[in-house]
Amino acid sequence: MSSAARSAATQGWFTHFFDDAYVAELSNQKPSRQTRREVDFLLRSLRVSPRSRILDVACGYGRHAAELSRRGFRVVGVDLSRAMLAEARQRFREGPRLRFVRGDMRRLHFAAEFDAVFSFFTSFGYFAPGQNEAVLRRMARALRLGGRLLVDHRNPTHDAALPRRNWYRVGRRLVLGDHRFDPRTKVSECTQLVVADGRSRAVQRRFRVQEFSLAEWRRMLGRAGLRLIRAYAGYDGRAYRAASSERLIVLAEKTVSGPGRSRRSPRGESS
Repeated sequence: MSSAARSAATQGWFTHFFDDAYVAELSNQKPSRQTRREVDFLLRSLRVSPRSRILDVACGYGRHAAELSRRGFRVVGVDLSRAMLAEARQRFREGPRLRFVRGDMRRLHFAAEFDAVFSFFTSFGYFAPGQNEAVLRRMARALRLGGRLLVDHRNPTHDAALPRRNWYRVGRRLVLGDHRFDPRTKVSECTQLVVADGRSRAVQRRFRVQEFSLAEWRRMLGRAGLRLIRAYAGYDGRAYRAASSERLIVLAEKTVSGPGRSRRSPRGESS
């Protein structure tokens, strides 16, 4: 299959990839102690005060949103997947401090409502370049001036060196992956065959994600009215290293209140 044909086959992959089977596979991997560690890192980075409002973009089945709510924050989790949201509502009780909303991240409607916005586990870069930047602008628009954004993504330098094919086991499922990374566009595409124990047929699924260098993140954030603060290599707070880090987690602050206008943030740092 040609590169163009593969790309066409993966367009819109996100509308069906995160189904009931994926939810079951994902939830089996994430113990509660891991969620607590990830939220600890998030709060150290965001530096939000008690009772702040936080937006979780692509919240999945809500484990981070629910943990933040448990700690006293007011949280809205947004996700497009009906299966993910059904699992979230089954596991966690919605109320004044926790709400789940089905929505497309390209159409976030919030305006200066949140003290912090975050997106975990490579939930950004699903679309064409212009749409990806539009998502970033929507997330920035949701922030109050001085609010912080954290996006957890992949390091393209690392992914460019990954083996073409790999396999791993998740619970009772065997996943066989065929991975292709385009060094020119930094688009990562993967076709997976998932074989469950006791099943005679494999399920095929595909995903496609645009990745970005740190310099590209800095430019995109700037165009969205955000200032890059730092980059991490993981949830332990290690500094990002282009040559060796698997992940690239960017932390930024909103410094622009409107198009073409830059103002001093509440923390006293000018843009």
